[in-house]
Amino acid sequence: MNITKTLIFCIISVLCVVLIISGCGSNKQPVQGGSSSEGLDQLLAKTNQDGAFVFERLPWLISKQEVIEKQKLDNIQSKDADRLIGAGSIPLDASVKQTVIYNFQDDQLVSGEYWFTTSDKNHFVELGKELKGLFSKSLSEPQTGNIALLDQADVSAQQGGIVAW
Repeated sequence: MNITKTLIFCIISVLCVVLIISGCGSNKQPVQGGSSSEGLDQLLAKTNQDGAFVFERLPWLISKQEVIEKQKLDNIQSKDADRLIGAGSIPLDASVKQTVIYNFQDDQLVSGEYWFTTSDKNHFVELGKELKGLFSKSLSEPQTGNIALLDQADVSAQQGGIVAW
């Protein structure tokens, strides 16, 4: 159970760091679409299966080749032997770029990261608030950082703050 908490801690911490850092850009165009709540609910479903933490609905400690086969990864972007990078598939607004990163140690899946980036500062702030609401309801208190950082995503991006579970 301790390894499970550590793994989800890694996933969520990286997700929050990327979300906070990526909001630094600015775009004067209005936000397209509505709430991302449905897509973010799918994010939570991809990390929890039958009460156990998973990543992209995959069990931990499977080989890199198994991940490639099960996720049908054909356009792998990473040159790092301990990492696979692919496009995300959570249904969010088209202005949000998604990246999924699978991290390996000794050819076993040990952690993963979801990166969401957008140049629309207002949309970024709203996404941070939606993440906070979802994580507050579904996960225990963060192990590091203050979940209130997600309310101030635009400011936190400049200060490099993180929230990790």
